[in-house]
Amino acid sequence: MENRLNEILWEGEEVRWSGRPKPFALMEKAFRPSILLTWVFSILVLISVAALLGPALADGKRHFTDVLALSIVSLFLPVILSIRPFMDKRCLENQTLYAITNYRIIAVVKDEPMYLTIGKGMQVAVDQQEDGCGNLRFGDTVGKPVEKSRVHAVLGIRAEDHKSDMLGLLFYHVDQPNELLHYLA
Repeated sequence: MENRLNEILWEGEEVRWSGRPKPFALMEKAFRPSILLTWVFSILVLISVAALLGPALADGKRHFTDVLALSIVSLFLPVILSIRPFMDKRCLENQTLYAITNYRIIAVVKDEPMYLTIGKGMQVAVDQQEDGCGNLRFGDTVGKPVEKSRVHAVLGIRAEDHKSDMLGLLFYHVDQPNELLHYLA
């Protein structure tokens, strides 16, 4: 990760701060309702698929491969939505590096760099948490719902017309986020 950061630095650019998200709980208060709702939805879809396709398989009206294919198609989206919180947690804790330089705010997520140029009038906000960690929001992530913060930390907010242009970044669960604000001056 650090090598990737060094590769993408501009000429004359100096890293003022770099860090990683601190480990965090999967079921934080803000995320618990949506995660639980997704899991309940997935279980209901699984039960529905079993109730609809099980009898057809047992009666011999459908071949096993047909039932398997229909089950996979029906369960694909619920399974992906159910494992997404685990994937985001793993990505943020193990495959993410943040940096503040003299020119840019940089997030390297899964070896892919995203950045915002530091400029006058750039919106910045801190979501402080009880454990001394918090989220540092830049640009268009300021004012967005807390429930979207993990998604914004992984993907950022991109411009509609230019997929590579970033409008907002979020440093997720970093230690002492208020202290990082002085690196922006």
